Amino acid sequence: MKIIGIYILTILLNYTTATAHSPVGYVIPEDGSIIKKAPEEIEIVFTAPAKLIKVVFSKVTSNKKKSLIDGLLGNEALTPIRLNKDHLMKESRRHIISLPKLDDGIYMTAWRALSEDGHAIKGEFAFEVSPKGSDVLGADVKLLNGEGQVKRVRGTKITIKHGPLGELMPAMTMEFNVSDKKVISNLKRGDKVTFQVNKDLELIKIESK
Repeated sequence: MKIIGIYILTILLNYTTATAHSPVGYVIPEDGSIIKKAPEEIEIVFTAPAKLIKVVFSKVTSNKKKSLIDGLLGNEALTPIRLNKDHLMKESRRHIISLPKLDDGIYMTAWRALSEDGHAIKGEFAFEVSPKGSDVLGADVKLLNGEGQVKRVRGTKITIKHGPLGELMPAMTMEFNVSDKKVISNLKRGDKVTFQVNKDLELIKIESK
C-alpha cells in the first residue's frame, strides 16, 4: 500500500531534493508500506557508496489520523527508539540497521549521510506495523531484473537509463560497476539491454535486447 494525499506529495518532494547527489535506490520496508510482521532490521540502499552519519528511528505516538492509509499531517508526536551505532560511518551502497522488537504502530526513519563526493544528504521514510497489513515487500528478493538503454560505457562502469527494478527501485539513470570490462566491451551508447543486479545493486548479468 502507498501513502496518499498530502503526505506522499511532501515526502516525494523532500526525498527528490535530499538525494540529489547520491540517490537512494530503495529502502526496506518500502516507504509507506503497511506490514503484518514487525521487521528485525531496516535497509537503506544507495545507488553509489555513502556513509550514514546519523539515523533517528521513532514511533508515532500521537496524531489525528489512525494510520498511514489516512495520511500523516506533519505534526505528529514522535518517540525516539534507541538504535546501536554499528551502522554509522561505514562507506557502502547497502546499509542494514538492526531494530529492537517493535509493537504495532507507525514508525519513521530519518537519516543523514555523506555521499561519495562528500556532499551531505538526508531523507526519511515511514512504515506501519498492523494486523491489516501485508508481507514486507522486497525483503526476500535476491536479484532485481531490469531493462533499459545504455547511456555511457567507461572502463569497468556502465551507465543505464532503466525502468523500475521489481517493486523496490524506481526508474532512474544509474552507473553500475562490473568486475570485468569484457562483460560490457561490446556495448555502446544507445543499446537496449536487459540486466540483473543483486541487492547491493551490483551488476551481475547484462545482455543486448
